[in-house]
Amino acid sequence: MRIWTRLCSIGLLSLFFGVGMQGCVLTDGGNGGGAGVGSSQTITIGYQSPTAETWGALIMKHEKLVEKYLKVVAPDDNVRVEWFDAPAGSVLNNNMIGGKVDLAFLGDMPSLLNGVEGITRDQYSSVLIALDGKGKSGKNQSVVVPLDSPIDSIEGLKGKTVSTPIGSSAHRMLLDTLRLHDLIDKVNIVDQSVTVGLQSVEQGKVDAHATWEPYPSLIEYRNAGKVLQSGEATNIDYLTGIVANRGWAEQHRDYVIAFLMALHEAHRYVVEHPKEAAAIFEAESKYPLAVCERMVESIRYDAAFYEKDIQTLNSSAVFLSEIGKLKKELDMDAFIDDSYLKEAMQALDKTYLTGEEISGDWISGKEL
Repeated sequence: MRIWTRLCSIGLLSLFFGVGMQGCVLTDGGNGGGAGVGSSQTITIGYQSPTAETWGALIMKHEKLVEKYLKVVAPDDNVRVEWFDAPAGSVLNNNMIGGKVDLAFLGDMPSLLNGVEGITRDQYSSVLIALDGKGKSGKNQSVVVPLDSPIDSIEGLKGKTVSTPIGSSAHRMLLDTLRLHDLIDKVNIVDQSVTVGLQSVEQGKVDAHATWEPYPSLIEYRNAGKVLQSGEATNIDYLTGIVANRGWAEQHRDYVIAFLMALHEAHRYVVEHPKEAAAIFEAESKYPLAVCERMVESIRYDAAFYEKDIQTLNSSAVFLSEIGKLKKELDMDAFIDDSYLKEAMQALDKTYLTGEEISGDWISGKEL
């Protein structure tokens, strides 16, 4: 049974959170705790510097926020935090399945694919513990074309070749965009990674490429391409999340809570210190500062699960199933576990969303 210990007057929380702030830290008398007092552990966190909506990780890494909160939650443990930067979600999924990564920042589609791997493999199970970046109505995704392209509307893609990573959120956005213009069977879609797709646009090897930030902003910054249409035309939110190895998370629940406390501070940092956040994005991602400043402005970093987010994930699972990418139907209620996030908010003496708030639209100024 878990035991809640109030750290009120000993000054430990005020050391990290400021004078007068109180909170709860989870300790454990059985299942669900850490590895034991004085233990030595390594937490490996996967992230993707080429995917801007997962850049909550960059703030956490640069500011050593996970280490900060581990000292609060597990002060007697010797915990080393390692970061693994991957070029794509598929790489992170493979490393999670192989036991090399404990938690990973993933796009919506890789998160769902990870969840299915977790219910179809004997030695692996996973859980979605929080969200990271969000793009309202499809914001932060775009269809881009070469700078000198004569194509000036989606209708102009008829009979043309468009590349995108098949099975990605950008692929779904592209199909939904084409469907809105009755072009679903009138465009040749080819599979290309975002980096190859960007090069193909710059070199004029494809007519268009569907991708996500920071690539649309980067290609405009380089003056090598232009945005034909934003993903907002589809009115389907673009989400990213954080998936954990379920067995690891259950065994190290206090470490997960420390991680989510750090995630919350990172998200608030972007809101409250936008210039500094952009500078960190630049330092960690190596993308130009001007591009990073656009990311701060356009991406909502928010860990909370709204009902609309769960509906979006369910519709994305349907998309993956329709294109033959899912081996098995994923029970979203079983895959998502927001209890970790709620405990992290309680430990920070913060309020989680009310039932009424969860059922509505994203609340400006209440990013968790």
